[in-house]
Amino acid sequence: MDEHKQMEKVLRESEERYRELTESIEDVFFAMDKDLRYTYWNKASERLTGISAKDAIGKSLTEVFPDVKGTRIEQMYLETLRMRQSQSFVTKYRVGGKDFVFEINAYPTKDGLSVFVKDITERKRAEEELIRLSSAVKMSNDSIVISDLDGKIIDVNEATLKMYNTNDKKDLIGKNSFDLIATEEQEKALAGAKDVLEKGYLKSREYHIITKDGCRIPVEMSVAIMKDADGKPIGFVGISRGITERKQMEEKLRESEERFRDLYESIQDPVGIFVGREGRLIDYNKAFKKLSGYTHEELKDKTFLDFVHPDDQALVLERYRTKYLEEEFPIVYEIRGVNKKGETIPLEISVSTYKKKGKVIGIEVIHRDITERKKMEEKLRQYSEHLEELVQKRTEELLESEKRYSVLVEEASDGVTILQDGKILLLNKKGAKILGYSKDELIGLPFEKFLSEKYRHLTKERHEQRLRGEMVPEYETELVTKTGETVPVEVGGTLIHYQGRPATLAIFRDVRERKRMEEERLKLEKLATVGELATMVGHDLRNPLQSIENATYYLNNELPRLPIPQKATEMLQIINDSVNYADKIIRDLHDFSATKKPTLEKTNINTIVKETLSQIKTPENLKLTTELGPLPQIKADKDMMKRAFLNLAINGIQAMEKGGTLKVSTKKTKGFIEVSFKDTGAGIPKEDMKKIFIPFFTTRAKGMGMGLPICKKFVDAHGGTIEVESEEGKGTIFTVKLPIQQEKWR
Repeated sequence: MDEHKQMEKVLRESEERYRELTESIEDVFFAMDKDLRYTYWNKASERLTGISAKDAIGKSLTEVFPDVKGTRIEQMYLETLRMRQSQSFVTKYRVGGKDFVFEINAYPTKDGLSVFVKDITERKRAEEELIRLSSAVKMSNDSIVISDLDGKIIDVNEATLKMYNTNDKKDLIGKNSFDLIATEEQEKALAGAKDVLEKGYLKSREYHIITKDGCRIPVEMSVAIMKDADGKPIGFVGISRGITERKQMEEKLRESEERFRDLYESIQDPVGIFVGREGRLIDYNKAFKKLSGYTHEELKDKTFLDFVHPDDQALVLERYRTKYLEEEFPIVYEIRGVNKKGETIPLEISVSTYKKKGKVIGIEVIHRDITERKKMEEKLRQYSEHLEELVQKRTEELLESEKRYSVLVEEASDGVTILQDGKILLLNKKGAKILGYSKDELIGLPFEKFLSEKYRHLTKERHEQRLRGEMVPEYETELVTKTGETVPVEVGGTLIHYQGRPATLAIFRDVRERKRMEEERLKLEKLATVGELATMVGHDLRNPLQSIENATYYLNNELPRLPIPQKATEMLQIINDSVNYADKIIRDLHDFSATKKPTLEKTNINTIVKETLSQIKTPENLKLTTELGPLPQIKADKDMMKRAFLNLAINGIQAMEKGGTLKVSTKKTKGFIEVSFKDTGAGIPKEDMKKIFIPFFTTRAKGMGMGLPICKKFVDAHGGTIEVESEEGKGTIFTVKLPIQQEKWR
């Protein structure tokens, strides 16, 4: 019986020590039995959830947190119990009306589970913020230098030009990047380059760079290795940030620390100042008085040794009499102190020099009561085996994480992913940004889900080629983003082994900008062709057309004197109309290719609209209506606006071959005048909407396709815009918006 009671006592004491340890942990910790009922609930759990241990212990997981039922959290707990293996996962959960991101580590025990929960919300928020704030290299405020393996500069961004006080990249490109560093620091930089080749990156080393005009600028530099698709190093990327202001601030802080250190330290812990060979106490703070237990009167003429345990006085005397260099202070060590009652107090003391008028006359001693720390050290020693196991596991996880998210992959300007069994196992920030998702949303999903339907067969075919060991060149495909947008990308990949199994390392580059530039180039080439055509047509056709027009005029004047057939008169009219049409084509080409600036005059747009409509012959089956609102006068080129309005009106009339209504309206909106041409014609097909302002695009049998491009050119010249709304079978609305000038008329 006595042996049984002794065993119960040992178990009870063990449980109390375990409870004290778990209560001292800052992270949430709780235990559950095999039915997922809480058997332990530490104070960190109470602080986070607002649920007391009394209200949690004895209840099941879903009784305390009903919304957890069927979620990943419950599944992982059950899987830990079933497989008898530790589980570690990250999940989002809402507690007390606030969203958190938790890292949960569940361990199987004899009676159920032990669970540690760490709040990593801020860390995740920081990661997401970095993704959102990631910007193009050329817009970076930090200097970015790209060089080959020999250090020869290949490219730099605008921030680098600014840092080196030059406007021309030629001053830097082709030079050795090490030559930009101060001579005395170049050997250090070369050693750093070797570290980069070994480790893949180098963080935040300080150097001085020499600008074009010879100035020295302190910078903080990080360097990463660039690799090709086969993982072979091909160069370096150096990111530098000027730290002149930081250096100045550090100097000010050092000066400030020296001036105010005495006051600052006296606030923290008990402080005593001792002077002279005997270490006489001359000053102290309230915390020191409280620690010692003496009154102010009793503290007079006390020495340092009066507060030291007799067994430690020899150690203190040795340290007190030893001469130390100024840079060796403060000297920190542990002693046993004694108070007025004779009680022993474990102390950690920090000893610094005490100066008066710049001369050292004694020591300043900061006392820190480490009683609780000593107790905790004893508790930790008792549970070191368990804690070492946890630390080892966490260390392995961190090392694996560091390998996965190395600087080279995370900071790459292209998307990088590792696919295994078709699923995404790893994705860098750029890849997630291209797809428009967060990493957590993408990891574990099949990559095929984000491929455009028309490219899935091609991608599958290229993947099978890699599996057969064939060389697969880079190819273009399309990805589908979270918003449904398709993004053209250029993809390259290779087979690797990841965690002991075959996998695909794929690198994909967003080529939207490249394609946009190609389209702009084609557009410029087309416009150049238009200009050449206009010049050629205007030169070669003006003279013969003028001759035909003169001959027609002569015949029209002479023939009425003679009896001629009606058919001949009609033919002359056809010739005259054709000459006018040809002349219009020449004028359209000339107007589109010319660079003439608008001649701005004070005018009223309503007047221009009326004059334009008066020149139009309206077919009998078509109705023309106007709704002109009050408008302020603006500056505009009357001829350009008449041409633009006339083209839009004729365009609307021609769209209503079977009749209809053309409504022309004007109104003033915020900062603009709007002129709308609304027809009830056939409308514009969706596939043609993007082409209507392209020169020579037309759907009519008779027409050059220059009317709308000229309208847009004239409106653009006024700083305005043309908006188009159309629905097939119902009609089209062209709306011209012209800015209202704010300057006063002269």
